[in-house]
Amino acid sequence: MGFFGCRLRLICLMFVFLFIPVQTGFLMEKETSLVSIYLSRPDLQAAFDSQTWQSTGVSHAGFLLDLVDWARQYGWKEYPKQLEKYRPLTKTSLEKVKEKEVPKVSAQSYIILDRHSGIVLAEKKSTTIWPIASLTKLMAASTVLNQTTNPSSSQAILASDEVGGARLVVNPGTKFTLNNLLYAALVGSANNAARALSHSTNLSIEDFIGAMNKKAQTLGLIHTHFVESSGIDPKNISTAREMAKLAHDVFSQKAIQHYTTTAVKYITSLSGVEKKLINTNWMLWKPEFDDVYVTSGKTGYLEESNWNLVVSLRPDGSSVDKEILLVLFGSDSRGQSFIDAKALAQWIWQTHSPAPVPVQELQ
Repeated sequence: MGFFGCRLRLICLMFVFLFIPVQTGFLMEKETSLVSIYLSRPDLQAAFDSQTWQSTGVSHAGFLLDLVDWARQYGWKEYPKQLEKYRPLTKTSLEKVKEKEVPKVSAQSYIILDRHSGIVLAEKKSTTIWPIASLTKLMAASTVLNQTTNPSSSQAILASDEVGGARLVVNPGTKFTLNNLLYAALVGSANNAARALSHSTNLSIEDFIGAMNKKAQTLGLIHTHFVESSGIDPKNISTAREMAKLAHDVFSQKAIQHYTTTAVKYITSLSGVEKKLINTNWMLWKPEFDDVYVTSGKTGYLEESNWNLVVSLRPDGSSVDKEILLVLFGSDSRGQSFIDAKALAQWIWQTHSPAPVPVQELQ
């Protein structure tokens, strides 16, 4: 193709890029340099859709979600001048970690991200589709919080909400405030509370699940799908890489941070029934995890998935620049999932130099 043909193609793609429906935040920007690189690289064109920039699933690094993800993980190294804006703000480059140094863990797949730069620090089978179990509750809670529902409004737990698994032991029709249902779902991982949340808004059950899936699509999570709000159904699925992207978004909500880091909570129904909730995330309250600091997290279990965990950790409360996000799928036991997470976190803190956190994130 001649010079003018290339210029015309670039202009046309930029025109399409600027006026297609917005599906992710980066589509709001005029990424001229990234578009130019994309047009010069057939491998990138095969790996990422020309309109949405989302992964087509044929990338050699399958955990990449979109073209911007490629720019952040790899592109800035290949094109240091053109893609300078995607370079992590590191004091020193991430150290090369040898495969033999990786701790042995029971998790079937995992991924570890630098919480602030989004750089993938380590991963194992992170594109494997997996039943996410109660990690589903994160998206359900986020969907509720994004509605205009008053947290002090009430919602009954109905007989139809009793789907098995962990639950609040109450009679059908027992009412709680929305705030207390969120505690029950995210602290105690109560399935009936999570199901009650799905009809606490002005959405029908179908529309509520549709909103959960729409949010996943907006985030570019092409392998993530929800069929109900509690996680009891193994058809709620994702990958470790996509769950990390979802958690990164959901954990940015202050309310989610608060609920998921509450170790013990007493809630009371409108009729005076009191229930004690103990967080299913042992890293918050067991003494053997006192040397890690949890900023957000959620557990999940099904027979089909074994033990899942997504958690954001620092070595201590003040080490903001060392915060990492871990997703682990399929650990052998509940306790082992936390042991796995701690081992991976401490290994990462010992083997890489963290990126300094932008000033606005410290405020």
